[in-house]
This record gives sequence, C-alpha cells and structure tokens, in this order.
Amino acid sequence: MAGAPIFESTVPWNPRRPDTVIISCVDGRWREQIQEFTVKHLNADLHADFLAVPGGIEPLTLFDLVPKDFNFFRRRLEALLLSHGTKRIVAIAHQECAWYKESKLFSFKVDLRERQIGDLKRVAGRLHETFPDLAIETYYARLAGKEPERVVFEAV
Repeated sequence: MAGAPIFESTVPWNPRRPDTVIISCVDGRWREQIQEFTVKHLNADLHADFLAVPGGIEPLTLFDLVPKDFNFFRRRLEALLLSHGTKRIVAIAHQECAWYKESKLFSFKVDLRERQIGDLKRVAGRLHETFPDLAIETYYARLAGKEPERVVFEAV
C-alpha cells in the first residue's frame, strides 16, 4: 500500500537513457562546476549518468591492492554501461581530494596531483582495453585565480 506523496516534482519524467557516464568524487563543492563543464563544454546531456564515490576513479586503480573495492566499483560500472547503452565515459578528478589525501596505501609521501593524473591515465587505459567501443575522456579540475576562485579543467 503506497503512502500519501509528500512531494511531486514539476520536472516531467524523461525515459530516454543518456549516452554518457560521468565518474567523479562525491565532494559536493565541485558538483556544479563539473555539471557545467560536462554539459556546456563536453556537450553531455544534463541527465548524464553520474557515478560518484569518494576519490572518483580511485577504486578502479585497486585491482591488485584491494580487489574487493575494485570489483565493487567495476561491477556497478559494467552493469550501468550494459543496461544503459553508454557510448562515452568521462572521468574527472579534482584538486585536494580528501580521499586521496587520507589514503594510506603507501607509507611514502606522493604528489597528490601527479598521483591523481597518473591514476586517471591508468584507468583510461584499462577502460579502453575493457570497453574498446566506448570513448574514454579524463580531466583534472583545479582552482585558479583570486577571490572568487574559479574551477578550471585540464584534459589528461
């Protein structure tokens, strides 16, 4: 038995599946800029599928180190791609990602930006091998300028 609705959206339902999956970190401070970038610059649908976890693509780098995390993320991504008819994956990492900053997989200090960019490149290669018919794009978002700072995106 359904309960009484507490809210009705004014946005009509659109059953069409988007052709793009965007993978990014869950950090909400970057969400508006990522959406603006993917819609206005990459011409992705406003309703592109959005797969967000702390660290973004980081779980896809863990196939040897933490296979459980890798497989959890991979299975969901594969199911999404197969059921939605995806044609493009866009992966975006961002500056000063707390997940990457707190990750203690290595005991030595690494340059956060270099590690994230390296991970984006490795994951792009693995995705190309696994899904050769899909377009794979990777980007790094960072802050630039003075108050108010702006978010700029670099192709990786």
